[in-house]
Amino acid sequence: MNHTAPSAAPARAVASGAGARRPRRTRRLVLAGACALLAGLALTDRVAAGVTEGRMADRIAARQSALVAAPNVSIDGFPFLWHAAAGSYPQVEVEGRAETQDGLPVTAAFDLHDVSRKPGGYSAAAARAAFSVPLDALAAKRGSDVRLTGQDGKLQITRTIMGMPLVVTAALKLTGDTVTLEPTAASLAGRGLDPANPRIVAALNAVERKIPELPLGLAPSSVSVDDGAVTVHSEAKDLALPART
Repeated sequence: MNHTAPSAAPARAVASGAGARRPRRTRRLVLAGACALLAGLALTDRVAAGVTEGRMADRIAARQSALVAAPNVSIDGFPFLWHAAAGSYPQVEVEGRAETQDGLPVTAAFDLHDVSRKPGGYSAAAARAAFSVPLDALAAKRGSDVRLTGQDGKLQITRTIMGMPLVVTAALKLTGDTVTLEPTAASLAGRGLDPANPRIVAALNAVERKIPELPLGLAPSSVSVDDGAVTVHSEAKDLALPART
């Protein structure tokens, strides 16, 4: 009786399959390691950015006495460490809450572009900022019977005259550094009035408001109103941001 020797092919196939699995396992380990490294670098980058944002917020708070709390600072640009090493950031956003000398609350939002480290501080190629004051805070300064609302980009002023509601709608204008009101419509107890009435014009002229000096050399550029606030928009170029003294 003849006995045929077992074939070596199945053994080679098993060895070949095991050998193919090892490179795939190695590639997966390398890929997982690379992902972990990138995640670690991203986390380190974000932590460094957070530390710098906190230091910048403290510096701004120390220089601006009108702020009621340290502002929120956001530095754009990834990787942050690359920009930090170069001493330049494409964009820095700052938001903070302040108070005017007469007690009005203000929300300020700054957008600084091309911020670079310079001897003695930083500089920004351009900046835009918006300073918003709530309408209810402005109304409170005029008396308890005054209500201010925003409507279609205009300011609506309502107050009671001899028990009847007087409603005046006015467009906000920026004249130099002063916000003025131009009456466009008026009514008393629902009956239309001439908005050019001298008494109405005089009353609005009496509440025009001079914008206080803005920080960082910003100049007022426009004024707007919405449902909740009056906002003064401003801009500047080639700003110097001195270091804390």
